[in-house]
Amino acid sequence: MTAITTLFGALPGLLGRVPHWLRLALAGAAVLLLALAWHNHRLAGAYRQGAAEQALADRRRVAEAASAAAAAQDRLAAALAGRQSRISKGTTDALVAQNDDLARRYADLRLRWAAARADRGGPGGDATAAVSGAAAGVDDAACAAGGWVSFDTAAAAAQAADAAIAKDDAWIAWATAQAATWPE
Repeated sequence: MTAITTLFGALPGLLGRVPHWLRLALAGAAVLLLALAWHNHRLAGAYRQGAAEQALADRRRVAEAASAAAAAQDRLAAALAGRQSRISKGTTDALVAQNDDLARRYADLRLRWAAARADRGGPGGDATAAVSGAAAGVDDAACAAGGWVSFDTAAAAAQAADAAIAKDDAWIAWATAQAATWPE
């Protein structure tokens, strides 16, 4: 402790030997350094405050952009779902209409065949059949004995095959129409 008191005690004597202009220059440099430190402290605080405000503004803009993008995505999804639903309904309705038409045509064919069976005219008769190109007096048992299938079996198989083909065509049309609705 004596060294410190000795130093402070000797300080006025030492300062007395330093020229006045040098003391003023040192005091000015000390004031300038203090002003520069204060300025840097204020500048760092302003920088931190500006960075925080910029980050807040960026977060707000990102949140607004994300909200707008989500709303646009929802609108697009709703529009696509509506178009896809209309396509699906249209395809289903078209398939039902096509199957109804097939059923009507096969029912008509079965009725004609039944009429042809009823109008046999006996063996060797020359009665005409209601089905174009069919021979009079067709016998299902004779067809089966000859290795042929009966008309009812053939008609049912043909109707099932036509219905399956119509269903496959409807699926192809549905997939093509669905793919066309998606944006690039």
